[in-house]
Amino acid sequence: MKNAEWIKRSEDAFIGTYNRFPAAMVRGSGCRLWDADGKEYLDFLAGIAVCSLGHCHPKVTEAICRQAGTLVHVSNLFHTPPQIELAELLVANSFADRVFMCNSGAEANEAAIKLARIHSSQGRYEIIALAGSFHGRTLATVAATGQPKFHQGFEPLPQGFIHAEFGDPQAIEKLISPRTCAILCEPLQGESGVRPLDPEYLRAIRSICDQHGLLLIFDEVQTGLGRTGTLFAHEQLGVTPDIMTLAKALGNGLPIGAMLTTDKIAASLTVGSHASTFGGNPVAAAAAVEVLTVLLSDGFLDSVQEKSRYFVTRLEALAEQYPHLAGGVRGAGLLLGLVLTEQGIEQGAAIVAQMFEQGALINFAGNRVLRFVPPLIVSKEEIDQLVGKLRSVFDQFS
Repeated sequence: MKNAEWIKRSEDAFIGTYNRFPAAMVRGSGCRLWDADGKEYLDFLAGIAVCSLGHCHPKVTEAICRQAGTLVHVSNLFHTPPQIELAELLVANSFADRVFMCNSGAEANEAAIKLARIHSSQGRYEIIALAGSFHGRTLATVAATGQPKFHQGFEPLPQGFIHAEFGDPQAIEKLISPRTCAILCEPLQGESGVRPLDPEYLRAIRSICDQHGLLLIFDEVQTGLGRTGTLFAHEQLGVTPDIMTLAKALGNGLPIGAMLTTDKIAASLTVGSHASTFGGNPVAAAAAVEVLTVLLSDGFLDSVQEKSRYFVTRLEALAEQYPHLAGGVRGAGLLLGLVLTEQGIEQGAAIVAQMFEQGALINFAGNRVLRFVPPLIVSKEEIDQLVGKLRSVFDQFS
């Protein structure tokens, strides 16, 4: 069956919540995808920063198949070995002592919100988030998200979320009240245009939390698990959170999320206070164990940093060649954005569409940058291919 037939069937069956590319993807391997018409794509989206080990990584695939033939689901009424192994790996390689498992980044953030509220004294329920943030699509995480476009039509939103101006610690201080229990932020904002939070800014946020007895929650759903060149982005920034959320790359495509915290804070969630039927199910957990094993293997994260430096150099050269379209590069590791000029912004969506025609997948984030989140296994040759295609497209808009 060809693309057109699959697309027609899709449009006849689904609620129209997605603006999809005109392709039905049927196969993936490494950094490549193929659609139903047989066209090949160089994938620098990775399922929106999910398939960090590439499509159908052999070790992850083997773990999924092995576990699917052994035990798929029993719920969290029972202990399961893959889930336990995953929790031990997360604890051993992070600041945390305890883990709660769920199915997505939004659910992980919901768990963090509930934990922050129940851990804090009565009457303290308000969470300060940042303008430009993105924390999920559930009602609570939409309310936490600092982008009004995601709020429209869903009002009234749940109470208890306020937003501070990005980059200004004093703006946060002014919002603190006797109701405040936590500050929630991403170490690097991905959806609003690949905006890193300055280390000094994050250290100031940590200091504010300490001074006022607030919890610091890091949403590392997109930045965690090697994406920025270390296992967690905050490791590079000299700031440790009280609670951290993970998802996306954790299962390399299988839905799984996690909330991590310390013994002291975790004690506030007791039996029956929170749950997830499918959270950390054996198949997803088995995949995640393999993902972490690969990420933690000798030299893997060093290679991400090396490829990041190479990619940044290539993108900076492109920006110099086309100054009317691009003004520079920002981000960390292999979460990078090519910042567009005002002229480039006008063409941003069209550039992405032309790259798709050229057989390369990227996206336009925050109406400001071309975002690149390739699998962490991407090669320098594939980076060269991507930049070559982008140069060809830029020529069309010059």
